[in-house]
Formats: sequence, structure tokens, C-alpha cells
Amino acid sequence: MRFKSTILKDSVDQSVVCIGWTGNDEIIIGRSDSTLSKWSQATKENIKLCDISDESSYPIDLHMLSSTQRLTNKTAGIEQILITTSNGKLHLMSKITKIDKTVEAHEGNATVGKWSPDGSTLLTAGEDGSIKIWSRIGMLRTKLIVNAEPILSADWNSDSSKIVYTQHDTLCIKSLKANIKTIRIRGHSDLILKVSWCRANDLIVSGGEDCYYKIWDSYGNSVFVSEKLTHPVTSHCWKSDGNLLVVSCYNKILLCNQYGIVLSTDYVDCGSICSLCWSPDSTQVAAVCANGRLMISTLVERSISRRNFHCLITSRKTMTVKDVLNETKENLDFPERIVHVAMEYNHLIVTTCTQCFVYQMPNLNTPQIINLKDTNVFMIILTEKYFAILSISRVDIYTFDCKLVSSPKWPNMQCDIIQKNHVSMSDHILAVRDQLNDKMIHVFEISPLSALPTIKHGFGVTDVQLMTTKIQDKRYLALIDLSMNIFIVHIGHKDGAKTYKLGSMFHSMCWNSQTESLAALQYTNLIVWYDPLLLLNDQILVRKSLEKSDLSFYGNKLNIELYEDNMVSLINTDGVKVFVQVSPYLEALKNYIGSSKWMECRTVCRDMKNEAMWALLAGSAVLAKQLDTAEECFLAIGQIERATFIQHIKTISDRTVQESSLALLSGKISEAESILLRNGSTFKAIMFNVHIHNWSRALELAVKHKKYLNTVIYKRRNYLDFYKKEETNDKFLKYSNIEIDNEEVLKEIEIENEKQHL
Repeated sequence: MRFKSTILKDSVDQSVVCIGWTGNDEIIIGRSDSTLSKWSQATKENIKLCDISDESSYPIDLHMLSSTQRLTNKTAGIEQILITTSNGKLHLMSKITKIDKTVEAHEGNATVGKWSPDGSTLLTAGEDGSIKIWSRIGMLRTKLIVNAEPILSADWNSDSSKIVYTQHDTLCIKSLKANIKTIRIRGHSDLILKVSWCRANDLIVSGGEDCYYKIWDSYGNSVFVSEKLTHPVTSHCWKSDGNLLVVSCYNKILLCNQYGIVLSTDYVDCGSICSLCWSPDSTQVAAVCANGRLMISTLVERSISRRNFHCLITSRKTMTVKDVLNETKENLDFPERIVHVAMEYNHLIVTTCTQCFVYQMPNLNTPQIINLKDTNVFMIILTEKYFAILSISRVDIYTFDCKLVSSPKWPNMQCDIIQKNHVSMSDHILAVRDQLNDKMIHVFEISPLSALPTIKHGFGVTDVQLMTTKIQDKRYLALIDLSMNIFIVHIGHKDGAKTYKLGSMFHSMCWNSQTESLAALQYTNLIVWYDPLLLLNDQILVRKSLEKSDLSFYGNKLNIELYEDNMVSLINTDGVKVFVQVSPYLEALKNYIGSSKWMECRTVCRDMKNEAMWALLAGSAVLAKQLDTAEECFLAIGQIERATFIQHIKTISDRTVQESSLALLSGKISEAESILLRNGSTFKAIMFNVHIHNWSRALELAVKHKKYLNTVIYKRRNYLDFYKKEETNDKFLKYSNIEIDNEEVLKEIEIENEKQHL
């Protein structure tokens, strides 16, 4: 991936000082002669729009209100363009040919003008050392900062609650809430020229005259420090999804990943680059050069690989698809610029500025075409049955025949800031984390479209992954929260979404669609749970049925990219891919379990002599009530007490008691009790709770059914006498004065045992 840059020498006759995209192919330009013009990439025409102010001043900063911000703020007539000038004025424009309002904002240059992410407020900063917050119509709300040092750069965070600004060589993070101390970091050894705060990943990047660019988290902790460049860092800008960062200095543009690692370097002959701005579709970057020219840099050589196919975007409108097995190559030409490419499940999806092309692999001759309802596409997600197109204002789910299935909507819908790990789709369900409240996950049935109960978690959610399965009743979601705990959520449970904790200190995960196993990273260890759903029934078995790989050799900043077949693909911060193989016998064992071929399952486990395989088979055999297989499995993993209990179950002649014992073996205590009660075995249900020392429940059943109360009290007193303890349970203290005839109770127990053949 790299930039292909073009300096527009013929189209611009005056010095360009600030820019902003008004569409995917049109740029608003502020010039040194104090005029505003529009340049079209399609027609190459430059049209003057209006004069900003008198000739003694010129524009310094220009910020366009994006489509998402306008959708978030429903107020009609909201200004769309914000311009600050060298005479300290702030200009607001709702039409690109007319200035609606001009405000005296600062003394000297007004260096910064920024709309808040929600579009309701704006900030300005100036050489007078002040930062002011204004309403959307230009009314002063507060003078937030008053300093002696000029402020050269400032930016908002994602929820408009904080700002970051520069003060000489110091980086300052200021909350808009009262009584919260400002975080100050001396981030550079010389003047800081530019600071940017990414809405998607909440990271801050700063660059200055010390020739370094540095990345910080929202609390001011250092994340990355670059190597020293040859010239000062004059500008930088985050891509909207936070996956790419572009940094500029003298005659050079650096394309970096989200961790700051340089992916490519583009050398241009334009002097220092003063300002950078990504296009709405995130495929181009417009730049203001020190020589007064406008430069357009287009992302090329983007690539994607799946199985034996490799796709490479060779230019703005062409791409190459190569089959590495057959050694065939096809060139695809498109009428417009390629925006997004996704490939999975034998389908290739390509979106251009206005259309979507759907190819069925390996046939690339006749694609099906969709006219996009919203041309600003940010993400494409594929499943085996559907694909979803996430654009700036909507989500559309289609079949591969290009038939629209549904268009889900949810509160606070801002698709352009959704990260890849915040949304997941299976063949039946769509799950997406709320963009403003990170503790909420919206869940939708895809066909027919219906909103399922929202999942509310105790901590902020950082990763969401739906289990991909063909079985519609299997609706499970894995999530990782800010505490780095990983959970399995049962969607559609009768008691609502039920959550089970799987482990701690995890930061990346991925499901396998073939085996329904789950891979996750715990520091530098790769953990693969062969069947994480065992957690719902048996926490001991789920801890035994896993595979662990030490990846410390590859560093501590790995992320899982894909888990397909028996291979886990990981990538580190340098862009280096690491492949880890999972046992190839796992898929064979899962297929045998699904086909109820228990003898073949036992044969595989005997040959492998793998404890994780035996544990997986043990859990599956218990659920399928295959006692012989389960007994052998428990013996193989050293669970002697369970194997003995299975031998006891085999000797039980009473069908009800046997079913209850099997439920108990699976860890389903409430179900074991319910089986006994449904079959009228009240005494057995009470004694069952006595044996597992669930005394309160045993007493509750005795009182409810008005019998065997003396038996429960007798057993309780014997238990306390044996351990030489005093009664502390309030429920039993009520019956402390009751005198019980021990012989009568023992006789009652004996009669019940004989009656029910225990």
C-alpha cells in the first residue's frame, strides 16, 4: 500500500492556504487572496465561490461539517463551513457562495477552527493564547483557555467532552467538565506544530520541529515514538476508521499504520506540506504545499488475500485478481475510482464511488451491480448467506443475488466511526456496539428484520464477535471489555441475554466458522478453546479443552487477523504476519461428534493422546448422554470421581433419577431438581438439595409442599453437630424450638427409600 501523488500546477493560479472536502471529488479551497473556490477532480475546473474578507487578511484554517455530523445534529439551517482568518475573525457559512456570520474571535491570527464531532459546538484558537468554545450559530459559550503562549493546533475527542491543544513544546489534554485537572505532557523537545485526535481509536498524534511524531493515548501515556526524521513534521491526519495515519514533512509523505509504523514513503517536490485532509471515502488525501499548490495523493496497491486468491488494486480504476493455485490472472476495470474491496466465502465485493460490484469466484466476467443508496461506504462485511454495506448514514444487508434483505437502524447511529472489531454479522444476526455508549450492544435479526433485546455490559466493550454457524438456534456472541475480560453471551436466552465469563487479560479474538472454536490472545500466548460453549455446562472441562501456544518470540503487540481452517493468522505492529497451526484433528473430531459417530471419536482421541481432545469429547458425550464414551473420557483426563459417578448412574433403574443425575453431571443443578419435581419425586428433590448442602432450597421445598420438614431439620442439625457449629441461618432459626423424634424421622426416610427404590 502506498500513495500516488499528483501536484496540480495548471488548475491553481493563486496560493492555496487551507482546504476541505465537500464530496469525494470536490475540494473547497481557501486562498491567500482571501477568496474561496471549489475545485472538481472530475472536470478539473476551478470555480470562484466568494470573497471571505478584505485583502489585508487571508484564511488560515477551514473545516467542513461532515455528513455524519449534520445527521447527528438535526437542527435545520446549521452552518456547514467554518473558516478562521489572519485578522482573528471566525466565518460561518451554510452556503458555499455566502458568508452567514462573521465574529471577532481572537487578537491576531485565529490559527484553529474545528467543529465538534456531534456538530453542536465549535472551538477556535489563536495567537493570543486563548481557546474559545462557540455555539453552532457563533455565540460565545466559554473562554476555555487563556495562555501567554500562542496555540498552533487543537482538536476534539470523539464525544466532544475533551480537547487537546499545543503550548510550545507541551501537549495539553483539557476536559470541558469543571474541576478536572488538565493533563500536561512535555511531549517534544521543540515547538509542536500539529496535533490530531482520532475519533475511532481514541489516539492522539503530535508532530513538531524536533523532527519526531509521537502517538499518545487519551490519558497522555506514550504509545509510539517515531525515528528522527530529516525535517520537522509539519502536518498529519488520521483516517476516519483509525487504521491509517498520514504524516508529512519537507518533500515527503509517510503512510503509517495505527501504531505509527511507516508502511510507505512518497517523495514529492513541493516543499513543506502545511495541511492534510482525507477524502470522505478515505481513498485520497488532499494536501496544501508550501509552494502554494494543491496536491492529491491516492491510495494504490491495496491488497487482500483469501485462500488461493490475491487481489491487488493497481491504480485508481483497475485491479488484478490472481489465483495462485492455477496461476491465472485477470485484470478488472471499473468506470469509477475503487473505494472498498472485500473477499470471502467465494465472493468478491468491490465498491466504487456510486456502485457496488458482486463477483462469484472464480467467475469474474459478469458481475452483478448495485447502485449505492449512500455513496460514502466505510466497511463491507460478508457471511456465507449475506453481505452488509456500512455507509455514512445507513447499513444495507444484501443477498449475493443483490436483493436487499434489511436495513437495520439504531440510536446514535454513526457508521463512519465504527471500527471493524465493534461490529459482527452471522447468517442470522447483526451485532454492533453503540457509538456513544460503549457498554451497549445492539442486536438485530437479519431476516425478517427485528431488534432483539440490547445487551448491556458492566464495562466498556472493545471487541464484539458473533459465532458463525449454520444452526439458527446457536446464537452466541463473544466480547472483550475494557478490563480485558472475555465473555460468552447467549443471545435469545429465555431469561434475556445470559453472560458467562471465559477468561481474563485478553485483547484480541476470532471465531472459526468450521469448528466453532475460539482463538484469543492473552499477552503473548495464543489460546484456542476447542468448544467455548462447554462453559455453559462445565467450567472445568472448558479449561481443559484448550490449546496454548507461546508467541513471545514475535513480540507483545500481536492481533488476530483471521482464524480459518486449522490456521490462525496474526499480525504485529510492524505489519509482519505470523501463522500458528491448530490441531488438524479438531475438525475431524467435531464432524464425528456432529454425526454421532462415537466410536470414531474415541479412536481419534486414543490415537492423539491429547487431554484437550478427551475433554472436548467428554463434554459432548455427557450432553448426548453417551455414558460409555463419557466414562472413558473422564478416566483419560484424570477425572476419576466423575467416571465413578457415571458407573453409579448406569446402576440406577429409576429413569427419573437417572435423568436427574445426568443433568447434575453436566453441572445443571436447577435442571436436575426440576426433573425430579416434574415427576412427583418431592422427597428425592429435597434430599438432592440436602446432599449438595443447598439447605435453604431444601427447607423452601419442604415448606412449600408441606411435608418432610422434620427430615430437613433433622439432617441440618446432624450436619451442624458433626462440624460443631452453631445455627446462623435465619430460615432455620425459626424452627430452633421444634422437638423432633429422630426414630420417627429415620423410619420416614426408610419408608420413602423403599417406596421409591433408592
